[in-house]
Amino acid sequence: METTVPALVNGKKTTVPLTRTLTIPGPRMALIRQSGTVTASLEADLKTFVKSLSGKAQDARFEELWDGWAVVQRNALKIDMDATRANLLTAIKDSKGVKAKVVVSGQTPPKRTLDYFLSRGITAHLGTGVTNYYGSSDARVTNIHVGAKNFSDRLFEGKVFSFNEFIGPVTARNGYVTGLVIAGDRTASGVGGGICQVSTTLFRTLYGAGLPIAQRQNHSYQVHYYDPQGLDATIYQPSLDLKFANDSGGALWFQTQWDDETARLSISVFGKARDFTVDIGQPKTLSSTPSPADRLIPDATLPAGQRKQVDWAAPGAVIEVTRKFIRNGKAFKQDTLKSSYRPWPNIFLVGTRR
Repeated sequence: METTVPALVNGKKTTVPLTRTLTIPGPRMALIRQSGTVTASLEADLKTFVKSLSGKAQDARFEELWDGWAVVQRNALKIDMDATRANLLTAIKDSKGVKAKVVVSGQTPPKRTLDYFLSRGITAHLGTGVTNYYGSSDARVTNIHVGAKNFSDRLFEGKVFSFNEFIGPVTARNGYVTGLVIAGDRTASGVGGGICQVSTTLFRTLYGAGLPIAQRQNHSYQVHYYDPQGLDATIYQPSLDLKFANDSGGALWFQTQWDDETARLSISVFGKARDFTVDIGQPKTLSSTPSPADRLIPDATLPAGQRKQVDWAAPGAVIEVTRKFIRNGKAFKQDTLKSSYRPWPNIFLVGTRR
């Protein structure tokens, strides 16, 4: 099946190729040719293949293609089965026939088309933030999913982006579960533990997009999930928020993706095309302080004598990151992000239950 679907590339309407292939192994094809017909099993395969092609239309959204990001509108395809079957029969009867074309007779657009983005001036990829959550507990992964879903095909049209306002309350009612959170000088259980994986990823997204930071607080210590350090952002509702000024000149569009096998979370933002790029320098450690001795915390939920590690040692540090704005190959502006982390010990819960 070879056709094209509508796309928005660099702000202009065009099309991109769409190709799908069903391959019949040579030995099986030899048997089919002996029959000289579209056999029952081949007919079944053909119908399954066509069904996979002619599903529901998919709303237009940004996709990363071979040469960059574009808005792709995946229309529902109408397939002419009789003409397709005739092409298949012709290929069967031709001893040298190796390809039979599926006949696309029409396309039906989805509800959200290219015009949704074009009318709002959302035509360019501005930035993508990535973090890794390898080793997270099931509860933490659940909260990452719940939080990240707020950035799944979402529009923002305001002047100041507030993370807390955008995702809403971090509560059990909204699907969050109890996990480990940083509470003062210790790690404790709380609803929504892991939501800072999402806020950190989003921080990297908008920081990389060049938006001005309006409010951001780094974690109290270096959390191993957030390497490289110095590019994290913690939130704690309702008082501690992550905010950026939206100076993009238009609306912002968010898309997110996660993969639990690789423990990778990414959030991308799109908007009005800009005449500059943003370069994020490598974090620089200005000073470092050794981590303190292990901390033991009595826990009545564990059997007496049992230990459970809930946090890992990290040195204290002051880290700087420089962000440069590049136009025509030259930096015309730059700013520096400074993060101060306290030294942190290994923390063990020690059971006291008898």
